[in-house]
Amino acid sequence: MALSLYLALYTFNEKTELLDKYLGKVGLEVTGFVFRPVIWIEQKVNFVWHTYINLVHVQQENEQLKKDLKQLKVENIQLKTQLHLLNKLAAFFKLKPFPQYRYTAAIVIAQKLGPGGLLESIILNKGQKDGLSKDLAVFTPQGLVGRIYKLSLHTSIVLLAVDKNSKIAVISEKTRISGILQGQGYGHRGKVNYMPKNKKPLKGELLLTSGLDQIFPPGLPVAKIGDISQDKRFLFWQVKANFIVDPYLQEIVFVMLK
Repeated sequence: MALSLYLALYTFNEKTELLDKYLGKVGLEVTGFVFRPVIWIEQKVNFVWHTYINLVHVQQENEQLKKDLKQLKVENIQLKTQLHLLNKLAAFFKLKPFPQYRYTAAIVIAQKLGPGGLLESIILNKGQKDGLSKDLAVFTPQGLVGRIYKLSLHTSIVLLAVDKNSKIAVISEKTRISGILQGQGYGHRGKVNYMPKNKKPLKGELLLTSGLDQIFPPGLPVAKIGDISQDKRFLFWQVKANFIVDPYLQEIVFVMLK
């Protein structure tokens, strides 16, 4: 029976081609119906994938831009700092505070570090290679800061005038009374020893380096006389002095050269 039906349909199709004509269209529609969603899904997957890849690239570029911006900010700060120091140097050299002496400018790079950490000290960016040596005077246009205490080829430590180990031969500007100014620590007034009572110093009088200690050259301002008192048991005035220069606020200093 089935064989007879198949032969009849085959014969009918051979004569009319109706089955090929219509079944082919149906098959094509069926094929399109099946594959159309697959193609749509593939397109969507490709779109999502390329979008993801683009987002990853955008994120990477964004991270790089953030890093570049941070680097530019750092470089901008460094340039501003350098410009600030250059302007200060220019202002310093215009002042010419002590034309009778030779000196070089140095930048303060640290405070109370390294071998001088227990002392009231600052560290400079110059050393032996720049012509510096031990005990050279360090100052600003306003007055004395201290002296070179230790140094290497490119760096030096300054013992500040305010340190307890600092002793400076001074003379009062008006009354011309000599004495020894000793530091009492940062934030404290100095003590002036050995000012004889044959003449009384003046409150507010300027104390200059006398040069008698053969360390500091004469004429550098150091401090101003504060309180003056006397004790009959002693031959000398008891004098307190206020240092002129705050050493820890300095960015640039001068070093006296021999």
